[in-house]
Amino acid sequence: MKLSVVIPVYNGEAHLESAVKCLQSQDFADWEAVVVDDGSTDSTPQILDGLARQDGRIRAIHQSNGGVSAARNRGMDEARGDWIVWLDADDAYVPGALRRIAALADANADCNCLQFPYLEIQSDGGLRPCVPPAYETFGNRPYSGKEAFDILFARRDVCGMNWQPWRFIYRRDSLPCFRDGLIHEDVDVLPLHLAGLRRVFIAREPLYAYLPARAGAATETFTPRRVRDILGVTAHVYAEIPSAGLPPEVERGFKSTLACNLFGFYLATPGFHEPDRTELLDAFAAHGEWLTAIDWPRRTAWLKRLLLRVLGVRLAAVLVGRLTGYRGFHAGRRK
Repeated sequence: MKLSVVIPVYNGEAHLESAVKCLQSQDFADWEAVVVDDGSTDSTPQILDGLARQDGRIRAIHQSNGGVSAARNRGMDEARGDWIVWLDADDAYVPGALRRIAALADANADCNCLQFPYLEIQSDGGLRPCVPPAYETFGNRPYSGKEAFDILFARRDVCGMNWQPWRFIYRRDSLPCFRDGLIHEDVDVLPLHLAGLRRVFIAREPLYAYLPARAGAATETFTPRRVRDILGVTAHVYAEIPSAGLPPEVERGFKSTLACNLFGFYLATPGFHEPDRTELLDAFAAHGEWLTAIDWPRRTAWLKRLLLRVLGVRLAAVLVGRLTGYRGFHAGRRK
């Protein structure tokens, strides 16, 4: 079997059938869907069992609630395909995506992983391409794992978070393993895992349609657990970076990306309650290296140094955040 599509789902009664239909409508038939019901309390289990009875390519797996990491790990354990892809239950693959994925896998048999940009589903049902400049510049070519890591996570044109699980397609012998119980399991594992792979193909064409405004997404109102998780994950990844054997300039770029992700995106998210914002700013005060890692353009680097020296980490973070809307920090060092 060529492709296993792992679908973790929790209380997905509103979307699960649509996700499965997007697979069934593909012009490529050599796939299985491993759907892991992670202890749903709505009608998801009944819907899933019905879908499995109707189509033998759909395998229903039920487990007690353990979180999305446990569900993804279980799905990978159960998958039988040569290549494993992920699909969130409220997202979709674009028409023809599985055929193109299989063709890329065949054409890049020496690669451990394929990685691609995506389309964002808009409120009116339209699709907006999310193709950062790095994909336009470097896409449609294979790289070593460390080269791909540099392109996707450390350079100027990173332009956001390129570590969502559904943007990775893995050969069976190269699968990651997520730490159970985390919300931010993707950044926790996938970037440094990719750096350790032998060969990675970066595609230029978006193949996946992502729905951002949903329960469980990073765009929803933050909770104390979500804040604690992103802080813990950031600290964990920082601790793991030295063992990855990255070139110094790549390590610096990735640390800047991590800090900008935490300081920029998460603090700028609508609905962020002030106590949670305060907790993140306190974390920056406790981990000064996170803020100092942000790689500003050379013409303003002196300002960062001055702010840090005069105001300290916490006050500098507040001031810079208010001046920039908690965005626009990461300039990177190399094109």
